[in-house]
Amino acid sequence: MAIGLEDIQRLSAGKKLLILLAVLLLIGYFYWFYLFQPVFERRTRLVADLETVNRQIAVRQQVMGQIEQHKQEIAALKEELKIILAKLPEQKEIPRLLTSVSEAGRSAGLDFILFEPMDPVPREFYAEIPVRITVAGGYNDIAVFFDSIANLPRIATITDMEIKKEKGKTAGAGMLKADCFMKIYMFLEETNEKPDEKKQ
Repeated sequence: MAIGLEDIQRLSAGKKLLILLAVLLLIGYFYWFYLFQPVFERRTRLVADLETVNRQIAVRQQVMGQIEQHKQEIAALKEELKIILAKLPEQKEIPRLLTSVSEAGRSAGLDFILFEPMDPVPREFYAEIPVRITVAGGYNDIAVFFDSIANLPRIATITDMEIKKEKGKTAGAGMLKADCFMKIYMFLEETNEKPDEKKQ
């Protein structure tokens, strides 16, 4: 049995109010379920996505800043490497460099007892050439000689140094004998030849 408008008008004021509240609740439910809730959930998702994107942007900006810093550090290291490589003699310069060391010792007034270059020890892009040296002379003469080696335009270092008083007939007043190893660092040139090509 259908309820008409006249039936509703005949109802008491309390029942009319209850029906009105039920209708309002029903409209509110449909508004929330079909309109407001999807929009609210979409807004929540968009806010979360925005926060994620902002975090990603912040991380990428930080990485970009680090990349620029690393680029500057790499450029500085390349400049340092150029300076170091300029001080590494090539193989053809080694005989002249050894002659310079010998002349520096004689100029300092030293007598060479031993001057023995050894086989190069290869490293990554350079080789160490050890030279065993034994000289005799005064303390100041030995100091001048070592200072001359330190001031060479190429990289050379003195290691395993031992200075003791000279003994025997040649020993004079204040005469000392110095044993040491000098290491000369030589630049290894890259070769495009393959091992098989060298054999042929």
